[in-house]
Amino acid sequence: MPKVSVIIIAYNMAREVPRTVQSFLPPYQEKLEAGDVEILVMENGSSSPIPETVRSGWPPAVRYINVPSPSASPAAALNLGVDMASAPVVVPVIDGARMASPGLLHNGLSVLRQEPDAFVGTTGFHLGSQRQPIAVLSGYNQQVEDELLASIGWPKQGYRLFEICSPGGSAGGAWFGGASESNAPLLLKARYLELGGFDPAFDIPGGGLVNLDFYERAVTSGKPYYMLVGEGTFHQIHGGVTTSKSVREVEADGRTTFQRYTDQYEAIRSRPWKIPQRLPILYGIHRPQCSKISLAALKSISGLA
Repeated sequence: MPKVSVIIIAYNMAREVPRTVQSFLPPYQEKLEAGDVEILVMENGSSSPIPETVRSGWPPAVRYINVPSPSASPAAALNLGVDMASAPVVVPVIDGARMASPGLLHNGLSVLRQEPDAFVGTTGFHLGSQRQPIAVLSGYNQQVEDELLASIGWPKQGYRLFEICSPGGSAGGAWFGGASESNAPLLLKARYLELGGFDPAFDIPGGGLVNLDFYERAVTSGKPYYMLVGEGTFHQIHGGVTTSKSVREVEADGRTTFQRYTDQYEAIRSRPWKIPQRLPILYGIHRPQCSKISLAALKSISGLA
């Protein structure tokens, strides 16, 4: 039996998902053996699915699953993937474009061995020197990103990803500030089911605030809450709903994208959305490659940036 099942949502990410899969498999994932990790790639109705020529190169531990009746929201596909998972620990990756750092799984599993009821969050970063909705205005695109990854020798030097990234909009303080979501959390499968998983009522394309809703329910449940230091996920540009444009842009109905998201959240939860105020226990190793990120994050949360 594998130690951990990683559930990755794929939707028109033929370029990005293969890197994400590689980043969650040993030997890229340190201190884990090949049989320790199971990956379920949930194909959620892509018009351009991952080619068979790519999938045929994946090891048996990677399962490619066509989601029956795929929907615009990834919630149902994530829940199905967790139901199908073989391992006692699950990692729901709502965005298949997010590559992992090399110690993410080992360190998360270490926390769960000590505190099985814990929710272990990971910080989300964007590849590039700026958050991608801003970077695309200056010409950042997939070709630029490919060259950026080649410049650090990825995947041979996975922690150098911290040298070419910036904190995502939901984690401006990196691991030192309050986060509003995690794109690759670790928790027991039983704990995931106890929380009710991802709520399919969040049916806006991309899921709206479905990931933030799951995160908020997990960290405010009263159970132990950790955040991994020196680890994270790194978003590849792919024209996604929230990272290819500003969620503050006004749409045809007079609302911003983010207003549509928060309006739906309030309709479902009967209260306004707000960032959880609970701070996590920090766990991990602060690596030299993280120094630039940490300094920028500390300046951001202190108001000195």
